[in-house]
Order: sequence, then structure tokens, then C-alpha cells
Amino acid sequence: MLEGLDDAAHQAESEHRCQYQTGHKGPHVCLAQSQDRPDGTSTAWWVNWPSPGKAAYRLDVLPVCPATAAHLNDDGLCLHPQGHPGDHWW
Repeated sequence: MLEGLDDAAHQAESEHRCQYQTGHKGPHVCLAQSQDRPDGTSTAWWVNWPSPGKAAYRLDVLPVCPATAAHLNDDGLCLHPQGHPGDHWW
């Protein structure tokens, strides 16, 4: 489903690892797919889950973190969802 989305930005993975810093509080998250449209808009699809073995995975559309640092990655954007715990991930 994620690879079949219009304007899908990358190949969807079947296994996910949490993107947050080790020891964070709250649910785990991993970017599952981005839709990057020619008009400059985008949609970020995130896999979310509590602790391993506790409950089912969820797929959510969440806003991306608004933090920027142009010298750290191609787009200059933090690669976590908005309101994430811990440091930004460039």
C-alpha cells in the first residue's frame, strides 16, 4: 500500500526499528513512507508501536518536526515527527 501511493518517495520496508534515542519514553516510531509532491507539499506516514510484544503496530500520518539545520542533511529537516522526545535527528 505504501509503495503504491502517488508520489511515494522511497521503497517501503517490511521491518522497522525505532528512530528515537535509546531509552526514550513513550511509543516507538519509524518513518514508513513519504509522499513528496511536485507542488512542494508532502505527507509523512509513520509506523508507531508501544513496547515490543505489547500491542499492535499502527500506521499514522503525522506532521514532521519543524526544526531545521541546513548544514546537516539534504533537506535540512529533522527526520522525526513533530513533538518527538529527545534530540533532533538530522
